[in-house]
Order: sequence, then structure tokens, then C-alpha cells
Amino acid sequence: MNDWNICIILLNCAYTIWLAAFIAKDIAWLRRITIAGNLVVLPYYYFFFEPPMWNPIFWVCIYTVINLVMLFLIYLESRPIKLSDIEQKIYELTFKSLEPRVYKKLIDLGTWEELQPEVELVTRDSVLNSLMLVVDGEAEVILKHGEHRYIPAGGFIGEQSFITGGKTYADVSTGKEATTILRWNSESLRKYLANKETLKDAVDLIITADLIYKLRSIEEEVDEIRHSQDLDVSLSHKPYSTHSTSKKDNNMVDRPR
Repeated sequence: MNDWNICIILLNCAYTIWLAAFIAKDIAWLRRITIAGNLVVLPYYYFFFEPPMWNPIFWVCIYTVINLVMLFLIYLESRPIKLSDIEQKIYELTFKSLEPRVYKKLIDLGTWEELQPEVELVTRDSVLNSLMLVVDGEAEVILKHGEHRYIPAGGFIGEQSFITGGKTYADVSTGKEATTILRWNSESLRKYLANKETLKDAVDLIITADLIYKLRSIEEEVDEIRHSQDLDVSLSHKPYSTHSTSKKDNNMVDRPR
């Protein structure tokens, strides 16, 4: 068998491998198989022609490098996400319906703040430009008629203002002890969720669960407000798909008057 026949066999093998790549459902396998086909076809372009076909060889190499880079990015994205102890705590309390990687990107948009006792967070009848989450400690809520409620770790502050853009309904401050909160800029968070409809629905569901339990806590005259850790909002689709949720529930902290 002469060199030409071997080159033709390699060319047909490369076509067969590329065909298998088109059949592959997994994107990582598609890229791996495509790279294999590219490597098999290179001897054909180099040895079958005199002089070698450098232009096809160049482009096959470019496609191979691109696929290798994309495979590396896929590997980075598929690695298990590592959460700190406090991030894991909040994940279990409030965001367990999201996949960890999606959750990590979401909380990385916010800033962590360690606050002293009795620091004012929200003033009644004001426009709030941030959404907050109690991470450690608690927040104290003073309602219109002087009633006091307490938001534990995992509970949101200012969520109804975030949804509606309306004014706040109550004064909120940190409790008797130092408190850690996670704060998102409302406008930045809205922009981040704007083109992620499924994630936006998931976040809406989490916030709505928080609102529901706050309202129930008020009706039952419970001092400590319960929140979404008590509601099973686990998802059936990946990475963060969920059922859409109604936004008509009102927040006891900042319900419009």
C-alpha cells in the first residue's frame, strides 16, 4: 500500500470521526471527537499534496486550538464549586433551590457588611436602592404602630421595594448584637437578572416564599419572622429553572401604604 492510499484512508477516517462528532449530544464529547478528526486529517494535507497544503493545515490547527480552549473552559465550569462556611449556611437557609455555581455567582454580585448593634438599615417611607439579606445575627423591624419583629439569618430586607420600586413601610436596624448582611445594589441586580429569565423566576420564588412567611408571622403574632428556609422550593430542572411566581404578595417590611 503506497503513501497515497494511506492518506486517502486517513481522510476518510477523519470524515467518519467528524460524522460521529455531529451525532454526539454532549458538547464536551463533540469537541473531543472533532479534535481527534482534525489530528487524523493533518497527514493527508501534508503528505498527499506537493507542496503541502499549508492553508488547510493552518485552519485545522486553529479549529483544534479553539476546541481545546473551549474544553478547558468546560472543565473549569464543571468543577465542584467551593463555598465558605458562611456561604454554605446561607445556601442551605435561603438559596437551596439554586445550583451552587449559580448561587455563587449571584452572591458575588453583593457586598458583605459586618455591622455593629442597632445600626439603621431602612427608614420608613424612603426609597431603598438595595436588597439585603441577613447572614448572621438578626435585624429588628419596627412597624407603623410600634410593633417589633425580628428577621433571622436567611431573611431578606427590602425585598418588596426591590420588586415594586415602592417606598418602605417600616424602620429596620440591626439587632442587639453585631450583624452580618449581604447587600446587593438593586439596579445592578435587576440588570444581572434581566436576560436570565429562568434565574429571575427562581429568585422571585425565593423572595415570594420569604414574603409569605413574614406575612404569616405577623398574622400569628410571632416575634421572630420565619422565612424561605421553611418552604421547599427545590427545582426539577437544571441549572436553575423553576415555575414562575406571582409578584402580588406584599412585604411586611416595606409594603406601600
